[in-house]
Amino acid sequence: MPESTEYDVIIAGAGPAGSTAGYILAGAGLRVLIIDKSTFPREKLCAGCITAKTVKLLQRVFGESAGDLRKENIIDFEARRYEIFYKDKLVTGRDTDLPFYFVKRYVYDDFLLKKARRAGAEMIGGDGVEYFDAGRNLIRTSGGRTFTARFIIGADGINSVMRRFFPENRVNRKHWQENLATGLEIFIERSALKREINHPVLCFDYVSYGYSWLFPNSDKLIAGTGGLNVKNRRQLLYAFRKFLSALDIGEVRPYRVKGHPFPYGNFLREPAYGNILLAGDAAGFADPLLGEGIFYAQRSAELASTAILHTMKKGTKAEDAAGETAGEYIRLLQRHLYTEFVYARKTRDFIFNYFNKFNCLALKMLMTVLGSRPVETIHGMRSYRWMQKQEPEEPY
Repeated sequence: MPESTEYDVIIAGAGPAGSTAGYILAGAGLRVLIIDKSTFPREKLCAGCITAKTVKLLQRVFGESAGDLRKENIIDFEARRYEIFYKDKLVTGRDTDLPFYFVKRYVYDDFLLKKARRAGAEMIGGDGVEYFDAGRNLIRTSGGRTFTARFIIGADGINSVMRRFFPENRVNRKHWQENLATGLEIFIERSALKREINHPVLCFDYVSYGYSWLFPNSDKLIAGTGGLNVKNRRQLLYAFRKFLSALDIGEVRPYRVKGHPFPYGNFLREPAYGNILLAGDAAGFADPLLGEGIFYAQRSAELASTAILHTMKKGTKAEDAAGETAGEYIRLLQRHLYTEFVYARKTRDFIFNYFNKFNCLALKMLMTVLGSRPVETIHGMRSYRWMQKQEPEEPY
């Protein structure tokens, strides 16, 4: 149970973003409360791919290397190859020195939350945030408990409650809906496939403005299809069935299909209002081309925490603290994330607007010319901005 009703920071949501912020802020000596509607460990629909840039963040923030995560059974599977298909035709298959790591989200999220709690963050599970009073900086949970804090971090996902308290000029609802996507996934027993899959597989042209995937775990495979809602209407399940048919899976019915919305280019330019900072999916922070969200959830949480600590260390007056923190957070996002989002969305629009003009041979030629650059971009070694080499990530 919480020891107080007054905190420096309250974090709505205990996923990777919320736990990362909780770990950083509590570790810096702040009084932190994390609130989540779920109890942990909890299931989370996600392919669970961890790229090199995420591993670097885990090392920098938590002091956990890939080797450490393997020993603790956080990393479930590792692959050093990938394949890209145009429907059922192979476009490219490459070995890579940069491994893809795969985690089971209920394990990964629980691991991060435990790190935050050990750092000193308090936690309420099974009782989500229901209401926010900006005048009093007061949070009320669905269970009727009330708490106050100098700062609020909204890390409560794509259906964020905290985002509802933002005015229209901070959240363009039309733009948000136009760039909202849906993913469908099933878990497949390895024995169900005739071909052994031990690496990520991406398949294009089954769905408009999106793609299908097959990702390995140690015991199962995750098959999914995702795309923009406005481009697919009600055709997503049909596209998923076509993809599974190409995998020779058969009918969808024997499997439990799960669906979830995810951000796909609808990132907020100003994810701060009053003393609320939004992070992760709540702010639309995911790769606009591939939909990768874990890294951007944790990175945005790191930047939000940095902005809060910046204000706290300066000793800014309470009446000025919210505006100063919001400005610092947006500045950090512009420096570290927004360029990637903008160019990833431009790349997405180019690929999917002109996709019908391509064929398998043309795509093979393009991937041959680009070589290792696309996978280096995914891992954060290069930028989406013309695939230029990236400088190493800085915490600030």
